[in-house]
Amino acid sequence: MKRTILLVTCVAFIGSAFSQSQRPAPKTSALEDTTQYALGVYMMQQLFARTGFVITNPTMFKKGIDDVIQKKKTMIDAANAEKWLLAYQDEFRKEKGRILEQKLFAQAQKTTNYRQLPSGVMYTVVKPGQGRTPSGRDTVVVNFSSQLPDGTVIEDANKSKQSYMILVSEMMPGMRDVILQMQEGAIVRALVPASQAYGAQGNGNVPPYSALVCDIALVNVRPAR
Repeated sequence: MKRTILLVTCVAFIGSAFSQSQRPAPKTSALEDTTQYALGVYMMQQLFARTGFVITNPTMFKKGIDDVIQKKKTMIDAANAEKWLLAYQDEFRKEKGRILEQKLFAQAQKTTNYRQLPSGVMYTVVKPGQGRTPSGRDTVVVNFSSQLPDGTVIEDANKSKQSYMILVSEMMPGMRDVILQMQEGAIVRALVPASQAYGAQGNGNVPPYSALVCDIALVNVRPAR
């Protein structure tokens, strides 16, 4: 609802900016009017959906639009606008990731099922194993599913039916910490903080600063030779 209100407000601002141009707007057809309106809607939808931007100061937001449309001197170097926005986006992602991670771990700490490792990773044993425990030099075969704290699925081993063979030393830090606690045949659910996952860079569909919920099945351990 908040996003919808912001969108409508932004569209109204754009319309206002056009009406305040020094030259009177020429008469346009209904089709052209609708096209211009649709363009405004589309731009604002993309702005919010793709960047997470929130309009906290409508006056300054409107002024930025007006200055560009009316070709006035802008308050910042236009060449630096993208730099400002990227910095904002980075802070937004960091804060969003921090809040979601905090909620995820707070919920887990309310139960007695999770154990916490020194790295901050928490895990619970879904199915105990009875085989070999890997060392940091071994190769392991694992089935792996992961999702973001908000439930967005990144990878689903049940759908892909794919196992991975990987050196323990090449795993992301949080997953490596958990694997070293497991035995062959074990299945665990691990909560991996962003600092032990992909950090500020993110990875593919994993956003920067995002914690991960990982379901890990240790299928086989192949000792280093």
